[in-house]
Amino acid sequence: MRNAKQEPRRMLQAERVSISRALRLSVPPEARPAPVNRKDWLRQRKEQLQAACAAARQRRDLLRAEIMSAVQDVAREERTAARLEAERLKAEARAAQTYAREDARAAAKFERGQPTRPVSKRKALANEERKLVSYADLLRMRG
Repeated sequence: MRNAKQEPRRMLQAERVSISRALRLSVPPEARPAPVNRKDWLRQRKEQLQAACAAARQRRDLLRAEIMSAVQDVAREERTAARLEAERLKAEARAAQTYAREDARAAAKFERGQPTRPVSKRKALANEERKLVSYADLLRMRG
């Protein structure tokens, strides 16, 4: 019974071996690879994989270094922009302060130029009544 089961398997195996041998012999001897035992093949494959891993690691490190460099450049640009913005705001504040001081001086000068004694009632009741406006009020009304 055992032989009856194993006979078809043997036939298949023998057929496979003959096909494999025929394929191998169909290639000219100079094109055939040198026979390699499994241990050497595994060692070579392991070396190839280790070299590929090392190359991938190196590429990853280079990319990481490039990214870090770009991040540092962006941070540097942001710091520069923030510093320039702060300087601009400071200059604007300084200019506004200067303009306010000049306006106050001009208003004070204008007020000093006005007569101090009250105008008589008779003169005030003219056909069209005039109202004195201070320089500061004029500036405020203007804008």
